[in-house]
Amino acid sequence: MKLRLIHQLARSGGTLMNRLLLAQGVAMLSEVHPLGWATLDPLAQARDWFGLIGEGDLEGRDALPHAEAIALIAAIARRRKRPLVIRDWSHLDFMPIGMGLKPAQRSMQAEMLADRFDLRRAATVRHPLDQWLSLAAMLGAEGRPPRQAELEAWLDGMEAFAAMAAAIGFVRYEDIAADPASSMENLCRKLDLAFDPTRLEGWQEAVHFSTGGVPGRAASSAEIERLEPRPAPPHLLHRLNRDRRYRQALDLLGYEVRE
Repeated sequence: MKLRLIHQLARSGGTLMNRLLLAQGVAMLSEVHPLGWATLDPLAQARDWFGLIGEGDLEGRDALPHAEAIALIAAIARRRKRPLVIRDWSHLDFMPIGMGLKPAQRSMQAEMLADRFDLRRAATVRHPLDQWLSLAAMLGAEGRPPRQAELEAWLDGMEAFAAMAAAIGFVRYEDIAADPASSMENLCRKLDLAFDPTRLEGWQEAVHFSTGGVPGRAASSAEIERLEPRPAPPHLLHRLNRDRRYRQALDLLGYEVRE
């Protein structure tokens, strides 16, 4: 059975890109992961957002393991001819900063589901510097501003995620913002999804999403914003531009070094 899996890091424009995908008529389980917890339960999302799970579907199936839950949802979606996409909570695998987890530096979800499904995978990315600055600002707003140790963890995770993205294929946020139609067609092709450019006109109505239960600006925006590069302190630019992991991530994802 075919299953689409899209990999994204936090603060990389994923919510907007997924709203554009939802406009194509897919059912998307958002930010789910084998190590995820109740607020991101894939069965609850399939039931509440898309009506794919009914009362009888879970009878006698208490506490389903993650892979079995995904298999149940996928089977129902297939019968109803509803394309299913799993938005992988890749942050847990690559940079679970402050979560008390050891990063696997590979997709645990893909490994778990590979034996059950014919996986079609893709990643969406944003310039690593902008992703880090946005992530650092979010952590600071939560009262836990990142220190050197968190930056090192991010660099390890960013390099590993970029390597995975380059291996499976990726689409950049900046390209989607500049040309939504051709970039979304590219993403749909990678995921083996039909693409209808006329449906992009209704993407603002696509409101099924999850960002850890806390909707952000992209969750309610009615515009595709071409975000300007975030300003970075000179000492951070100097530090990153001399780092092998950061330069490797830029090379793999096709981004330029910023001075």
